[in-house]
Order: sequence, then structure tokens, then C-alpha cells
Amino acid sequence: MITLHVYMTAKSGHEVQLEDGIRDSWIAAMSEQPGFLHAALLKPFSDEALDALSGMKPSHTFEIVSYWESEEKRLEWVARPIHDQVFEPLFEHVAEVKHTLATVEHSWEL
Repeated sequence: MITLHVYMTAKSGHEVQLEDGIRDSWIAAMSEQPGFLHAALLKPFSDEALDALSGMKPSHTFEIVSYWESEEKRLEWVARPIHDQVFEPLFEHVAEVKHTLATVEHSWEL
């Protein structure tokens, strides 16, 4: 099992539109793909809350973590036309996108 971590920074004033697009379009389509296991849309605590907790302040607005059976299955999703149909419109609301991948060595149920 692998995870894809996508870090998106919204353009100023586009946070709601970006969140809606991630949730209602991109993750909705992703969740129907073979090999998809789970996804989470993460939003950092406010800067004030992180200061109070001595937490690191991330530069991104949202982190999307998706879990896949394998990197091959994830790449199959990326190669499908639906991927670009639901992902590319998000760029209207994005100032920056970064990503990384990881292998899941151990997992625990929520």
C-alpha cells in the first residue's frame, strides 16, 4: 500500500472554491477508481492555535492524503482522462501544488 500526499496552497480568496473542488470533484472521482482505498482532506489549525500548541505552521492551505493498493493502481488513475477532467479545473484556485509519495509500512484502524 502507498500514499500520495498533495499539498495545495489556495490563491487568495479561493479557499472555499478549492476545498469544494477537491472534495466534490477530485476526491469523489478518485474514490471510484480501482485500487483506491481511502482519502482524507486535511486543513491545518489556525496560526494562532499552532502558536499556542508550539506547532509547525505549514505553508499549504490543504493536504490531501490518498491511500492506494499500489503505485501501479495510482498511476492507472492518473492515466485515465477523468483524472485531468477533475484535477485540472482546481488550478484556477491554486497558487502552488506539491506532492510526495510514501510506502505504508504499518497501519492501524481508525
